[in-house]
Amino acid sequence: MSTSLLKRSPDTLSDRERPTHAPAARHIPRWGTVTADANEFLIQMREGKVVRAGQGLSCFKWPSDSVAIVPTSITKLGFAADQVTVEKVGVEIRGLAVYRIAEPLLAYRMIDLDRASLTDILRDMFVGATRRIVAGLTLDACLTHRKEQIGAALMQEIAPVLAGEGSLTDTNAAGWGVVLDTIEIQDVRVLSGEVFGRLQAPYREKLALDALVAEERVAQERARLEGERRRAAEQARRELMAEEEARIAVERRRAEEARRHDDELEAARLEAELTRARRRAEADRERAAIELAARREKGETKAALVRLRRGAHDDLTEARLREIMLTQTVPEVARAFRGTFDRVHLTTTGGAGDLFGFVTAGIDHVLASTSKPRS
Repeated sequence: MSTSLLKRSPDTLSDRERPTHAPAARHIPRWGTVTADANEFLIQMREGKVVRAGQGLSCFKWPSDSVAIVPTSITKLGFAADQVTVEKVGVEIRGLAVYRIAEPLLAYRMIDLDRASLTDILRDMFVGATRRIVAGLTLDACLTHRKEQIGAALMQEIAPVLAGEGSLTDTNAAGWGVVLDTIEIQDVRVLSGEVFGRLQAPYREKLALDALVAEERVAQERARLEGERRRAAEQARRELMAEEEARIAVERRRAEEARRHDDELEAARLEAELTRARRRAEADRERAAIELAARREKGETKAALVRLRRGAHDDLTEARLREIMLTQTVPEVARAFRGTFDRVHLTTTGGAGDLFGFVTAGIDHVLASTSKPRS
C-alpha cells in the first residue's frame, strides 16, 4: 500500500488530485500605471511602507516602488490520503477544500502571488491531518460519518492555522490571512477488495433475504389473488346457474300454465261438444218418442176406425151414423189429435161416407205432419 499519493508523477494523478493553480501573476511594469481587477487587491509600497492598498485599486508606480497584486477569489484544491484504520484496514480518503485570501495585507508577505506554493502547502497539511485522524477511527466511522469524523476534524485543525490574526503594526503577526471556507470528503474507498466484499456480504445477504421474502410475499399475494379470482369466478358461475335455473323454472311454470290452460280449453270444448251431443241425443230421443207416440196414436186411430167400421151396421141410418160419429168417433180422433190442433171444426154437407172420408184424410194429414223432423 502506498504511503503517500504525493509521490506519484503528475501524469498518474486524477483530476481531483492534481493541483489547482490560480492564473499566473501578471507582469507589473517597472514604472507606469498599474490597475488591479475587481477580484484583486493592490498594495503599493515605497521605502518599505505601504503607500496605497485597496481592492481593484489603480496607482502610478515609480521605478523605486514595489507593487503587489493579491488575488482574493476563492480557490479549490483536491487531496487524497492512504491510511489504515483502527482495524488495520487500508482506506483511501479523497477530499476537496475551498479557501480564499481574506487578509491580503498579511498574505502578500507569506505566499507567492500565483498561490501555487500555498496550494501545495495546504494539500500537504490536509494529507497529513487526514492520515492522523483516520488512524484513530474505525472503518465504520470513516464510511458512515465522514463529514463529522474527518471533515469537521480537518476544519478544526487547519482553520486556526490559516486564520488571519494581527495587523501591520503588530510585531508578532499570526496567521496567513487565508480563510478556509469548507472541506468536503468526497470518497472513502476500502483498498482491499476482499475486505470490501466481506463488508458488503451482510448487506448483499440481507438484500437477497429481503428479495426472497418479497418473492415469497409476492407468491402468497399472487396465490391469494388467484384464489379470490377463482372464488369470484365460481360465485359468478353459481349465480349464472341459479339465474338459469330460475329462468328454466319460470319457463317451465309458464309452459305448465299454458298446457293447463290448453287442457282447460280442450276440456271446455269437449264439454261443450258433449253437451251439444247430449242435447242432440235428447232431441233425437224426443223426436223418436214423438214419432213413436204419433205412430202409436196412428195405430190406435186406425184400430179405432176399424172397430168403428166393424161395429157399424148396414142398416144404420144417417142419423145413427152421425150420432155414432159424434159420440164415439170424434172423441177418439180428438184424443189422437191432442197437442196437434187447438181446435177441430167439422163441417159436412154429405152423408156418413163424406164424414169418414174427412176423418181419414185428417188422420193421414196428421201422420204426414208428425213424420217430418222438427227444425
